[in-house]
Amino acid sequence: MLTGCKTNPDRVTNPARGEIRNLEFFLHRLRTLDHLPELEASHTAMSSTWDTTGMNNDGWHYKDLKDSVYVLLDTDGPGCIHRIFTGRSYLEIHETNFQVFVDGNSEPLFDLPVSDLFDPARSPFPYPLSSNKTYPGILFPIPYEKHIKVQLYSPVSENWGNYWQVVYTTYPDDIKVRSITYPFTAAENQEIQRVVKEWLHAERNSPEMPSAWPFEQKLSVRAGENAEISLENSGIIKMFYVSGSPNTAETWRNTRFIAYWDGSDNKSVDVPLGYLFGNADYASLFQYNSIITGITPDGAYSAFPMPFGNGAKLVFDNKNTADIELTVKMDIEKTEHLPANLGRFHATFREVQPYGTGYDSLPRFGKSPKPFFITLETNSGPGKYVGTQLHIGWPIKSQWWGEGDWLIWTDEEGFPPSYHGTGTEEYFNSGWCFFDRKAVSGYIKMRPGNVNVYSYHLNDAFQFQDNIKTTVEISWWQPEVIKSMWGATAYWYANPPQDAGSRQDLAYPRLIHKGYVRGEMGVWEDEVK
Repeated sequence: MLTGCKTNPDRVTNPARGEIRNLEFFLHRLRTLDHLPELEASHTAMSSTWDTTGMNNDGWHYKDLKDSVYVLLDTDGPGCIHRIFTGRSYLEIHETNFQVFVDGNSEPLFDLPVSDLFDPARSPFPYPLSSNKTYPGILFPIPYEKHIKVQLYSPVSENWGNYWQVVYTTYPDDIKVRSITYPFTAAENQEIQRVVKEWLHAERNSPEMPSAWPFEQKLSVRAGENAEISLENSGIIKMFYVSGSPNTAETWRNTRFIAYWDGSDNKSVDVPLGYLFGNADYASLFQYNSIITGITPDGAYSAFPMPFGNGAKLVFDNKNTADIELTVKMDIEKTEHLPANLGRFHATFREVQPYGTGYDSLPRFGKSPKPFFITLETNSGPGKYVGTQLHIGWPIKSQWWGEGDWLIWTDEEGFPPSYHGTGTEEYFNSGWCFFDRKAVSGYIKMRPGNVNVYSYHLNDAFQFQDNIKTTVEISWWQPEVIKSMWGATAYWYANPPQDAGSRQDLAYPRLIHKGYVRGEMGVWEDEVK
């Protein structure tokens, strides 16, 4: 039973009181990051066809099916749909229409064959906001003021395809939302094209870097020692770039990065430096770009806004057996005062080895026989969860590690949570044992070896007033892979600064990259601590 879900506007200051959130508003937030630290009282959830028996038959659990209509979502506003994904190739869902009814209207605003919905040539939503690249899905905002109903209509075949997911956010009544209309206005089309341009650029290119960095410092850090950067007064780190020498996995994995905000003693960011960016296992061997993080030939960047109201302390703790050199560059916007609703950036690092001695100690939820890996759990809100990098040690190319559902509780108790996914890949906007790269999600390294995938939330971030728990169900059919390791860095905001609650050491043994061995990337090896 789901209990305790709430959106209390008195707990935080809503940043948009009096401002109307229309389609342009939500589109703009798909290409900008300044809004990420903003805390408010809203609730993000998912309506999906997850298998209520705890198994993996997500395509057959229809919860609101009546004759020739299958309702995917039926909920009151104000709100906005951010994401609609399905699990079957769109060409296979024939004679089925996708319909959207807004604010109680009897005629659907959108009514088109499912085969057209994910086809950018015929969809009302352009690529890459609509895509069948590797997985049928749309990441186009659909705001609504009073009510939204999304359904499939199939009078002949009753062909609902495979599993479906609809992710949406409900806002308090004091946040005004203007419902989507169609066709789009000229101004809306202009903003759509800006998002399309930015997303296509972000798939393959780093964000624009300052021609002259406001802050740049070289740090020589002896083995077993640390170096510190202190920032004064109030400001926002807009871009954070680090290069390291030697540029090796050991440098990035064994250097701990810790950030303190506003004079607090809490380690709000507490991660191995490379697990902040995704280069802890291979340094710059595998490069990628996204709208938020990326790996370059000599380093890595993060564009997560990092506000501080009363100074900041950044610590680089060298746990390597050799000295290292780091170059830290930051684009810092100085401010006299920060808005009261801005959270401070947090990053939590965790690792488990589920098939070792700790297998039986991992939690289970619902009827699932599989263990779950808790990537983030905190009860000191208010806050906002904005994404994850998941890394998995998986040496076998021929076997798949996924199929586990993502579960997210925000200000809730009991089971199921209001966000219950249908599989690991879907959380990363991909599918069928494969990942692609979008502006907000993708892969750094696929199997075999040290897998690393990432997903970031812009409009669809998870606000919480008191507590949050994010978990992923661990693949249950490979118990012979005893040394597989699951790890994650969870990114979130909170104010006042909280302790990240990170694991303080690396899990051993680790899958250490030793090149290609009989066609398999890497071998298991106990690394000296």
